[in-house]
Order: sequence, then structure tokens, then C-alpha cells
Amino acid sequence: MHFRANNFTVTVLLLIAFTCAMIVVRQKRGLYNNWPVLYWGLVIAFTVIRPEETFEFIIILVGLAAGLLLRFEFMNDFFVKVIRVLELGVFIYVIYRGFEVILF
Repeated sequence: MHFRANNFTVTVLLLIAFTCAMIVVRQKRGLYNNWPVLYWGLVIAFTVIRPEETFEFIIILVGLAAGLLLRFEFMNDFFVKVIRVLELGVFIYVIYRGFEVILF
């Protein structure tokens, strides 16, 4: 369990930092923000490039769907909270799996 600094691990570490920033953006700013859409695009591109070493594509697609629903739909407050919790769960998965990829 140690960190080896190479291009892949540093990229994953930057993705983890960007994920933490997206959690803050989702909590502090309004729903109609374009940063999460950019974030999910980057995560999907990273997952498609290195599918065997990174994240489960289905889970990432669930996060993308949640992000797009929050950005482009007008929903009841209850459904907004449910979708936010779902997206937060995917954010936590990306952080956990990123540390797992880096350290093991």
C-alpha cells in the first residue's frame, strides 16, 4: 500500500480532487450549474480510455444521468433530494475507487 507517482496515478488523484470540488459545488451553488456536466464528461472519457483499471461504467452512467436530471429537469423537492443523494453516492464511489486504484 504505497503511492507511485506516474501519469496514471496523478491523473486519478486530480480526478479525486475534482470530485471533492464537485461535491462542494453541488452543495453550495444552485442546480443550474454547468460544472457537473463537464465533470461527468471527463469521468466518462477517463473511464472509456482505461476501463479495466478505473470505474464501473454503469455506475458512472448513473451519476451522469443524475447530474443531467438535476441540471435540465424541473422536479419536486423530494425528487431533487433523492437524485442529489444518488449523485453523492456516485461521487463517493469515484473517490473510494480512485484511492483503491492508486494505493493497491
